Amino acid sequence: MGTLVKAAQAFLFSLVLILSPSSSFGQSDDLAMKSQRAKEFMADGKFAAAVPLYRELNRAVPNNPGLLLNLGMALHMTGDERDSIPQLEAAVKLDPKLAPAWLFLGAARLQLGKAPAAVEALQMALDLQPDHRGALELLASALLSLDRPTEAANQYHKLAELDPGSSAAWYGLGRSYESLSVRAFDELQQTAPESEYWLALVGDARLREQQFSSAFYLYRRALEKAPAMRGLHRAVAEIYRQTEHPDWANMEEEKEVSLPQPDCRTPTFECRFREGQFPQLLAATKGANTPESHYWRSRAYNELALQAFTRLGQLPPSLEQHELRANIYNGKKKYADAVEEWREALKLSPTDKQIQKQLAISLKFSQDYGAALPILFSCG
Repeated sequence: MGTLVKAAQAFLFSLVLILSPSSSFGQSDDLAMKSQRAKEFMADGKFAAAVPLYRELNRAVPNNPGLLLNLGMALHMTGDERDSIPQLEAAVKLDPKLAPAWLFLGAARLQLGKAPAAVEALQMALDLQPDHRGALELLASALLSLDRPTEAANQYHKLAELDPGSSAAWYGLGRSYESLSVRAFDELQQTAPESEYWLALVGDARLREQQFSSAFYLYRRALEKAPAMRGLHRAVAEIYRQTEHPDWANMEEEKEVSLPQPDCRTPTFECRFREGQFPQLLAATKGANTPESHYWRSRAYNELALQAFTRLGQLPPSLEQHELRANIYNGKKKYADAVEEWREALKLSPTDKQIQKQLAISLKFSQDYGAALPILFSCG
């Protein structure tokens, strides 16, 4: 809801221009006063109080796109998405160039889970105002919910360029790249399950989750299949370090160093990865359907996700930071730490039902059932 409130505030001045009393209500001081009061209610965040006034104004001046927009927006901001949509659809039918109406129509549809229809409306809003940050964020979110991560990443990237301080942009970009990394892994699993590439990626996932025994087993199997595969000995060394076996870790590092270095005079997937040329690597793997290409594509997207999350971590505290940390802790089964992060997120967005639900789930996994149950019941 925070993004939608910001969007409402961003368009408030344009609404004032649309509904100028001198033009719309020149023959009625009463209507002009109601219009002014409604605008003041909207400016103060008293959206429910504005609704009946805008209903009266729409009855008095029918088929006015600005009035329909304001009524639809007020209904949307009170959470009445179903009633807001017909008003907003009528507004854009009367005035297809009314960008605010397209924005709030997209937002309302998205809130009701109608993501494909939301995408259409938000794309119309961006056709009219290409650099509108609220529309970019909502469109990216809708695309990601539809499992269209490539398109979502493009929109989040635009948002990050326009607003480098946007936590939502970097978090969404990281999540989009994560999704693309998983997609590349799924392609690898379909083409070469149990290959050294597959074993290495699954081992990486287990290592991130601190499942050391499982990761160790997977890396050893990968080494049996590909003894000269670079990176595997270093990964095993990391397991030894984290399990307090420094001598064994040093031995694995020595094995890693003894491996021949790749010949990068001719760029290969591995060379581009080692040099941090992730976009170029992705371009090189485009259209390729080999275990090697899927492996390096997955790793490249994962590195891009890490870069985005690193940028997020450099910004001031935000809901997105706490959500990211909570998910990391959950992945490592550190549920008590995840609980603390969800609680911090709730301080920033106290009415967010999704955060409340995630807090309850983490409480449940940390076996604090007494605290989890009331939250679950309140979430419905």
